[in-house]
Amino acid sequence: MMKGKVTPVKRLPPSFLGKKVFMDGSQMNYVVRYEEHINKKKTNVLLFDQDTPVIFAVLSDDGKFLDSFYLSNKTNEASTNALNRHKEIIQRKKQHRVTQDDLRDALKPKEDAKMKNENVMKHLYDEHLEDIKHQWPSRLLTLQRTDGKHNNSLILETLKDALHKANANKSFSFLISHRQDALVPELGFQMEKYPNLLEHICQYYLEFNETATVQRLLLNTAESVSLDHSPLIENILHLAQRIDHIHYSNVLKSVLSTLFKRVKHDMNESPKAWLNDTVHDKAIRHSIVMALKNKKTG
Repeated sequence: MMKGKVTPVKRLPPSFLGKKVFMDGSQMNYVVRYEEHINKKKTNVLLFDQDTPVIFAVLSDDGKFLDSFYLSNKTNEASTNALNRHKEIIQRKKQHRVTQDDLRDALKPKEDAKMKNENVMKHLYDEHLEDIKHQWPSRLLTLQRTDGKHNNSLILETLKDALHKANANKSFSFLISHRQDALVPELGFQMEKYPNLLEHICQYYLEFNETATVQRLLLNTAESVSLDHSPLIENILHLAQRIDHIHYSNVLKSVLSTLFKRVKHDMNESPKAWLNDTVHDKAIRHSIVMALKNKKTG
């Protein structure tokens, strides 16, 4: 019989935005509408009754209350900082002129939205960009979490557009702090501008065994990278090979297939000739040969 201990897979750090907190023995509840991650284990939050902050709390990574108090009874430096930052955000939001009708529309897909405000898409897009720039807790994503029923809402579609414009390093930090992991692969379309970010994102998700996110990120990068960008292409292939080695998957074949189709369509060149010109790392070339031997790619 085997001895030892199986190490459990680490969980992605949570976001508490939009979570309802019920008082003991009561139906009264408050909603987390502001959070600030202090470190991997602690998060400061403000709990709201409608639009009014009522309680300050410190939560552990598993959602336990490490400290909490009513703001009407007590304040400390952390709660004062959180309230001041929240007030600053609210004041800036007023400049976006997003009405309650706009916010109701924002939860719907474009084909179902009333679009009374013809500029609603731009307002949502601009708000996302500002939230990403300042790393603010997003009221739009909080609304999506509390009331959203569609994964193609105006909120999420305009966020996807904003990710193609914003600083990708800040976008990644923003997305993981809000646990919008499904949108992280969109950053693949910006990787040429941020050459060190690809490996950083992959290492982050592989630590939590989130290989599907990494695979989609690599495929999006392969779909958009310049076909003569040897360093980034080698990095994509290296990361794909690393995933296959650990998880017995076929990510390398999928990435090669994407690249080969683009080579044939865009360059009118054979994949073999393109590989010879572009991929110089011997270890990666060997992995490619083995992958192509196992099954035809592209």
